[in-house]
Amino acid sequence: MTGMGKGFVWINGNNIGRYWMSYLSPLKQPTQSEYHIPRVFIKPKDNLIVIFEEEQGSPKEVYISTANRDLTCSVVSELHPPSPRLFENKGGGIRPLVNDLKPKAELKCPDQKVISLVEFASFGDPFGSCAAFVQGNCTAPATKQVVEKLCMGKPTCKIPVEAAEFGNMSGSCPPNTPKILAVQVICGK
Repeated sequence: MTGMGKGFVWINGNNIGRYWMSYLSPLKQPTQSEYHIPRVFIKPKDNLIVIFEEEQGSPKEVYISTANRDLTCSVVSELHPPSPRLFENKGGGIRPLVNDLKPKAELKCPDQKVISLVEFASFGDPFGSCAAFVQGNCTAPATKQVVEKLCMGKPTCKIPVEAAEFGNMSGSCPPNTPKILAVQVICGK
């Protein structure tokens, strides 16, 4: 939507909002340069986009790209706090809804797909982000095999973030430093 000035957009009859060039993101870019279209608005084919432009814009610069949701990642440390969803407020106090509040990496595939490939798995000091993870100087060599055993062929899986799960560490591991589990998987049919 970078070529447009100010107006509204509909996808298959669903209004996805208003846009205008002067409304800037924290990165000082027009917010319409990246516009999210909910998947539920998209049909397998014959989609219709209607743009009501209030100023002089150039529809030639409207570009729609799709995101690959088959890549799923999780990054969790040994000190990761439990989700607030695991607690309830009852009788003026907060109590856990489950017995095990230890950190876990959770992976979930979309659209009835299953985990078909573990692309990256490191327990230690990995860094980076989804699609760009890098193994650090401290790692448990068995991490990928542990993740494959727990997750392959399943639509969802939970991986305990505990040193005992992954075995011996190799490399330069500073003592008393919390370890991080970074996992990247591909979902498929």
